[in-house]
Amino acid sequence: MNYSNETKPAKILNLRSLKEINESLYLTRSSDTAYFSTKKPENNSDRSVFNLTTSNINIQPAIRQVICTNKGKRYNNYQSFVVEPKDKSTGIAVIMIKLEEHQTFFCNVRILPLNTLSDIAEPEIDTKLLTLNLEKSKCVLKTDITITASNTGEALYSVHDVDVNAISDLVTPGEIVELKRELEFQGSKLIAHYFQEILDIIVNESPANTGKLPVIPDEYILNLPNDQIKQIMAANAISGCIAIEIIGSNVIRDLNRDWTAAGAFIGYLL
Repeated sequence: MNYSNETKPAKILNLRSLKEINESLYLTRSSDTAYFSTKKPENNSDRSVFNLTTSNINIQPAIRQVICTNKGKRYNNYQSFVVEPKDKSTGIAVIMIKLEEHQTFFCNVRILPLNTLSDIAEPEIDTKLLTLNLEKSKCVLKTDITITASNTGEALYSVHDVDVNAISDLVTPGEIVELKRELEFQGSKLIAHYFQEILDIIVNESPANTGKLPVIPDEYILNLPNDQIKQIMAANAISGCIAIEIIGSNVIRDLNRDWTAAGAFIGYLL
């Protein structure tokens, strides 16, 4: 078995917790007018954009809760978030979370290093949340992470389905191997560390188990208490910026420099 597929502790003991980091971050929420529907204004009430700001650096990652589709089909049962490390950034990340069973959830990260949000956004689709069409992206890289609470309460994680081949024409085969390794190990471990801190929000606040696979309702996240919304948005922003920085520093480099905003944000936090 590949080491990445094995379950390992998600918490990194010598790394600041999400709660500690949040003490130096401010979360603002505003109407996402840039992606309002003009044909169906009634769909706009839940279209919000969240920005994380600090008092020390002028970088404000933006996070939106979205719906993702591919080839006309919605990713059912997932709650998805898109992260822009800076406004209108070329290079974004989409994070999809789904409850698999009690105390377990998937955290699937999709990195779109050559696209802006406007490239894939479809605001006129008849949905309350903004819809993203991943089929319109130039390339999608991915890593899928499973996070589970163990019997001792310690969260565990495993990594699967890491795929960076979509960017292979920009780097050498050796660099593809190194990129996959960094995303599979260092990147996924950091992402698991931050997402394991919101496991209790997703699991404990979710609807009671009815015998079916649990589903997180579309409106659930936006109606959480403010401190829990902040934790969820911060986990998404940090994880998305980690993924964008890894792809940017290893592949994109000077092709465009927008990824450096993600690097500066992570550098400030870590």
